[in-house]
Amino acid sequence: MTGSELYAPAAEELIRLIPKGFGLVKRWWVGKEVLIIGQPRAGKTTFREYLQYALFDDEKPTDETAEIESTKQIDIGIGQRGNLKLNVKRAIDTPGQVGAVEHANLAFQENPHGLIIVLDLTAPLDGEPDRASATWLKRFCRRYEAKWRVDRNRKNRLKAIVVIMSKADKLASGTIDERRKIYKEILDTELKDARGKMLDGVAVLPCSMVTNPHGTRLMDNVVAYLAAAFSRK
Repeated sequence: MTGSELYAPAAEELIRLIPKGFGLVKRWWVGKEVLIIGQPRAGKTTFREYLQYALFDDEKPTDETAEIESTKQIDIGIGQRGNLKLNVKRAIDTPGQVGAVEHANLAFQENPHGLIIVLDLTAPLDGEPDRASATWLKRFCRRYEAKWRVDRNRKNRLKAIVVIMSKADKLASGTIDERRKIYKEILDTELKDARGKMLDGVAVLPCSMVTNPHGTRLMDNVVAYLAAAFSRK
């Protein structure tokens, strides 16, 4: 079994969670902001471009993101019939090379409705913070939690946190599952006050952001999870 076969519910299955009536759904989702953070070279810009332009291509070399980039309003329709709609006010992409602590500072400053954390499954778990995924995640969570713990009176707009385990097409499903458990343990241990009034736990989803046998399904799983989270009061 390959890594690309270990997955969260497909977008069509998550559609069942959404209330009937497109007008109601669209009203709930208008104006949401999504912040995309994570390790260097993990696929943050690729995910942002998929949200913005529905771009999905073969694996190829990419340039580093040199500065914070923000999109305009994004309207997304996913699922076989395009009947799951997500309206995002803006998605913010960040340079990975600034490090986990700076990403935590930015996340606190921006106070988004959705937080996307992109980790590289092909990187080692422990070691140098910019390269090791578990080390990066732990440093981010500790700083992000500390910021919210100091300022408990600030309104936390967070509706959903999704950890994207990118490059899932390169690993076996057993390895992906082991790493998911490690990431979940870090998130459950380190994030308390920072979760605000989130109704669900943090989603940790495998993802492939290049052409693969499952097409865009894994990317759509992330979008569908956000849509379901944003639709809840």
